[in-house]
Amino acid sequence: MRSIFAVFLLATSCRLFHPAGRYRITIDLGPQISALGSDDLFESSPAEDKIVGLGPAALPALEAALEHEPPAVRVGVVEVLLLLGPAGGPLLIKAATDPNEDVRAEALQDLAEQTGDPRARALVEAALDDPSAKIRLAAVRSCAKLCTSPPAIARLVDIALRDELSTNGSWARLSLKWIVAGEDAAAASEARAAITRAALPRLQEDHSFEERTRAALLLADIGSPAAPEVLALAAREAEDMQLRLRAVYTLGIVGDAQAVPTLAGILTGPDSELVPYTCDALARMAARGVPEAKRTLAAYHGPRPERPPVPLL
Repeated sequence: MRSIFAVFLLATSCRLFHPAGRYRITIDLGPQISALGSDDLFESSPAEDKIVGLGPAALPALEAALEHEPPAVRVGVVEVLLLLGPAGGPLLIKAATDPNEDVRAEALQDLAEQTGDPRARALVEAALDDPSAKIRLAAVRSCAKLCTSPPAIARLVDIALRDELSTNGSWARLSLKWIVAGEDAAAASEARAAITRAALPRLQEDHSFEERTRAALLLADIGSPAAPEVLALAAREAEDMQLRLRAVYTLGIVGDAQAVPTLAGILTGPDSELVPYTCDALARMAARGVPEAKRTLAAYHGPRPERPPVPLL
């Protein structure tokens, strides 16, 4: 592998004239570029630090690496470009069209920091329709900061309703929550409207149980009063434990007195996996001023979690 060089000038405050090139040095970044692809952090981290320390002077070497190095190294290059801040933006955009899926996914995810570049937004929004689940996930994770167009937000809602629940679907839901809570009022309004349009019709019984539950989860995120009833049903009857856990957890956010009997039944039921989340949901409902939840917790003498469980989306 040929060496890749970065050239930079040492600044001087001396006013004396010096022959051209006297303070010019050449650094061979070949070993550091190659080390970026290592799985050993003791090898890759010092290499990353040295390259980042050079600042924008390292960009020509990083651009050459994106063109000539193997995928593992190119992924490391993308990580360095993110650390270089705005200076690395143009090369991040270039990497987002890399033929290798891992490189492209890493770059798309990092484009979330390029909020001022319309090219970044276009790339991320287009990647929401990529056939690769990995690429869609990378785009979804950047969408919270970049996706503002009605078609992109509608696609994000569709991914939240249909894509893999534990990865793409959950991340799409999280991005939508961030958009709804964000400072862009137009995007927040569009997200609320898109969720209502797509999710509300799916609460009907002619849709599958999973569709209804996932629709209710999205509607709960925008405070829809239609959500708790379906979530309580899912908490009791969903066959998919991941759906049940998410329904129970979300009832802690939006549930009222009508949800308490469902949660009380889970506490004394056979599904011990649900108990920590049920205790947590009842505690959060009690903190919101639901007296029935407080009484149910006080009457429960079974096992309780030592700490709140991990939040679920």
